[in-house]
Amino acid sequence: MRLSIAATWAAIGLVLQAVTACSSTSQRVQPLPPAPTGAVLAEPLPPAQPTMPPPQQMEPLPQVQEQPAAPPQIAALPPAQEAPTQEAVLGQWGLTGPGDNCQLFVTLTSWTGGYRASTRGCSSPELTSVGAWNIEGNLVVLKDNEGNPVARLAKSGATRYDGRLELGGAVSMNR
Repeated sequence: MRLSIAATWAAIGLVLQAVTACSSTSQRVQPLPPAPTGAVLAEPLPPAQPTMPPPQQMEPLPQVQEQPAAPPQIAALPPAQEAPTQEAVLGQWGLTGPGDNCQLFVTLTSWTGGYRASTRGCSSPELTSVGAWNIEGNLVVLKDNEGNPVARLAKSGATRYDGRLELGGAVSMNR
């Protein structure tokens, strides 16, 4: 059996490493002294500045006493300027609802009820449940993971959509 020169040198290198690793003469490296630290000063942070405008006030939905299973009225939606396009809705949005201010992310990944959506930083159960979105007529409809509508929004400006939650209350998306 003949070994090439490179294989011979590699074998010699491995033997040398093994022999030197078992050597009883070792040099210990002294640890570095700890770095001096100064005093840490603490002071309160200034109050946070709101980054999104508050949602526009809308008329409250009428309460239906006789038909509890009837879907909520959405007559308070602002008039749509034009039908939204999927491309115009894609991306990150600020999402504002009753007592909530969080983020909404929408993609064109197919999902139950339309396309994939997700929220971050939302505290309300309605906005936290958003998992999908779709365009239905002139409305952007936010849906839960089962495809049930959570909110319906109409375009109210170049980078703003306003509407109502299915369970009541104003909601808006803006950039």
